[in-house]
Amino acid sequence: NGTGLIIALDEFEQLEVLIQTGSLTPDFIKFLRGLVQLSPHIGFAFAGLHTLEEMTADYFNPFFASVLPIHVNYLSQATTRQLVANPDPDFALNYAPGVLDKIYTLTAGQPYLTQLLGFQLVRLYNHQRFEQNVQRPPTFTQDDLQQITKNTDLFSKGRYYFTGVWNQAEQDTPHQQTVLKALADIPAGLPVEAIARATKLQKPDVVNALQMLGRHDVIEQTQSHWRIIVPLFRQWVLKNMN
Repeated sequence: NGTGLIIALDEFEQLEVLIQTGSLTPDFIKFLRGLVQLSPHIGFAFAGLHTLEEMTADYFNPFFASVLPIHVNYLSQATTRQLVANPDPDFALNYAPGVLDKIYTLTAGQPYLTQLLGFQLVRLYNHQRFEQNVQRPPTFTQDDLQQITKNTDLFSKGRYYFTGVWNQAEQDTPHQQTVLKALADIPAGLPVEAIARATKLQKPDVVNALQMLGRHDVIEQTQSHWRIIVPLFRQWVLKNMN
């Protein structure tokens, strides 16, 4: 009849933890694969920080033949503008020139942080207009954006993203957090040799850490320099981890 069911599992890598601790048997993965193959009207969406290729235990091998990996990256600048400016057909608030571009600059199009900035702006407007009875136009300004990004409440609200990325950098490959601390000091980034000097790590260790962080879209290479992609995350590292 054209209808179907999609079952979404977030933090998919937790299945591996549950199997390793004995809370689930490895046969559970085969059970999931059976459900995937049961009907074209049943689908699964597995979301997580690890890629399937990184989950190398034998009990995950059946998935490689049954699952199509989709790399979810950052939003484009145009999509970010559309999402923030038009989240709903009835959205009646506007943005002063340059504010949408600044939101993209701060978030690099990271979906959660983009939504968070939009939410905080609306919250600020509602507080001023309806609680403080401030007569202001229905337009977000650069001052509004600066006010919410200077407020520690933004980093508190976004702590699940920030700590999630940070804790992920503690796994799999050593020295990722050390490298992030060094990169947080320099918005434009550093070459490998400078990172090695700043961290007092051996160059091969730096390269391995950079490759893993790059694979998880935390950093990117521009010419010879590596830099943290999301400025708000870089600011969080500076505030909390240095």
